[in-house]
Amino acid sequence: MNRIQPYPIALALTFIFSILYLICVVFHLLVPEGGLTMKQGWEWLLPGFHWLTPGSFVLGWLEIILGSFYTAYIVIPLYNYLIRKTSSQEGRNIMSKLQFKPVALALTVFGLITYILCIVFDLVFPQWAMYKFWEILLPGFTWISWGSFFIGVLGIIVYGLYIAAVFVPIYNYFQKGTYPEMK
Repeated sequence: MNRIQPYPIALALTFIFSILYLICVVFHLLVPEGGLTMKQGWEWLLPGFHWLTPGSFVLGWLEIILGSFYTAYIVIPLYNYLIRKTSSQEGRNIMSKLQFKPVALALTVFGLITYILCIVFDLVFPQWAMYKFWEILLPGFTWISWGSFFIGVLGIIVYGLYIAAVFVPIYNYFQKGTYPEMK
């Protein structure tokens, strides 16, 4: 069975988010009044980040790297584990396409782990709280009550299912094509 390796995924995510980060910084420098929303988004997403001081810029980039590796080393092993279980149960040895259930479960578990870690982080370090990011991402979430916490859990489950429902068919469609091998 072919297994996906987390390291190349982590590097790809680091590259993608670093480029996005640099584009946002350059955009803010060129159009300061237009970058307010992006500035707030990065400040909410990256604890300890304050817009465009040299130390903060480096800290934000290091958090992007850590977040990319965290994502890859949680989601990919979960996916490999789940695909191995379903492949061995169905008697298949070769992974030819992504399956909805393992992708949905891997994304949902990753989202829940991240959500719970962020809530605990916000409770322990309120000066670097990221809850405003969750308020934007999860409709109905407010800081903090049990009802709001469970609204967040439900939102994370819905996002995991939604991303898998959209991503898996698109990936499988493009996976069918024949492309020249890169060496």
